[in-house]
Amino acid sequence: MSLRFKINEKYVAMSEVSDFIAHLSALFDSQGKEIFTNKRNVLKEFVVKKGDSVLERVVVKRYKARNIFQTLAYSTVFSSKAKRAFENGMMLLQCGLSTPEPIAYAEEREGGVLKYGYYLTTFTDAVSVRTELEEKFNHEMAKSFAQFIAKLHDHGLVHHDLNFGNVLYQPKADGSYEISVIDINRMTHKTSKQLTLTDAKDDFVRWTDRLDLIKYVSEEYAKARGLDVEKTIQEVMRLKAIHNRNWHRRKGFTNKFKKR
Repeated sequence: MSLRFKINEKYVAMSEVSDFIAHLSALFDSQGKEIFTNKRNVLKEFVVKKGDSVLERVVVKRYKARNIFQTLAYSTVFSSKAKRAFENGMMLLQCGLSTPEPIAYAEEREGGVLKYGYYLTTFTDAVSVRTELEEKFNHEMAKSFAQFIAKLHDHGLVHHDLNFGNVLYQPKADGSYEISVIDINRMTHKTSKQLTLTDAKDDFVRWTDRLDLIKYVSEEYAKARGLDVEKTIQEVMRLKAIHNRNWHRRKGFTNKFKKR
């Protein structure tokens, strides 16, 4: 077993971080407080340095490839999810956009084949926007959310999995909200041209089916980016309708096989 890793320059001189990563494979299976788990990924919280305001609560996400094809692809051609999450997190912070601060990423390999990827970040008290937006339609938060998406796209960034579970908030003193994002390994960056709504459609169609909320966020997004409001709303609603039709078509196709 071999372990490759990269540490954020801010933490590279801290021996506790490098020591923790060096033993991460064994520590992850035996220690840590589990936050979330599914078939492929596990999220845990660890104490890396007791008494340190940052390192006392470190979040580690362990990625596992979905199948043998992904395993081979991530081992030979593509960057691992952990590496992409780390690089995307650093890019977000450099653009003035909020995400839990990246501490490091690590790749555990056996015989040169990627077994697990690990992404380490600081802990955040921010919580999901789901209740405030989906249920309560908090207009001020919706505006902050729209402005976050606008700034994201102004920098040529597209999240690609912008559902409300991946969007967090913290209240600010002026009554607005700091929006931050997680699960950022799918994020892409375009530098050659300004993003069109079609380029960025994934950031509009996944977070709700509430049409009033979609229209309001689209309106505030257009204002933030200096776009035509009515045209923006119409285009976002068109993209959402296409997404829903495709989703129901895929769902129906899948259900046919489940019934057999």
